[in-house]
Amino acid sequence: MKKSGFTLIEILVVLTIISMVAAISLPALKKARNKAAILRTKGMISSLEAALFMYQTDMGDFPNSSGSSKILVEALMGPIEDENWKGPYMRFKQNDIDQENNIVDTWRNPIHYFYPQSEKNNVPFIIVSSGPDRKFDTNDDIGNW
Repeated sequence: MKKSGFTLIEILVVLTIISMVAAISLPALKKARNKAAILRTKGMISSLEAALFMYQTDMGDFPNSSGSSKILVEALMGPIEDENWKGPYMRFKQNDIDQENNIVDTWRNPIHYFYPQSEKNNVPFIIVSSGPDRKFDTNDDIGNW
C-alpha cells in the first residue's frame, strides 16, 4: 500500500525555491518603496510651491522665513487677518505636520522653507527636504530647484 504525501526532499526543494524568490524580491521591494517615498515628498514640495505662488498673487509677497516651515502652515491654511488673504491655499493631512507644527516629509523630518534668499535656479524661495538619508547637503536632498 502506497501512502500519498510529500517526501522531506520535496518539501526542502519547495522551501528553497520560496526562499530564493523572497531573497530576490525583497531588495526590489525596498527600492520601489524608497522611490515611492521620494515621489511623495516631491509631490508635497510641488504642492507647497503652487500654494505659495497663489498666496503671493493675493498678498503681494511670499511669507518670510529663515528655515522653518511652521510659517507655511499658518500662511497657507490661515485664517490670516488681512483683507487680501483669500485662502486657504493648501490643506494638510494630519501626518503632513509634526507636533511642533512643521510640515514634514515622508520620513517625518521637517521640510525647510527659506525666503527671502538669493534666487537659486530662478526660484524666489527654497523648499527642501533632507531626503532618505535624513541629512542636509547630501546628494539625496529633495528641493524645488
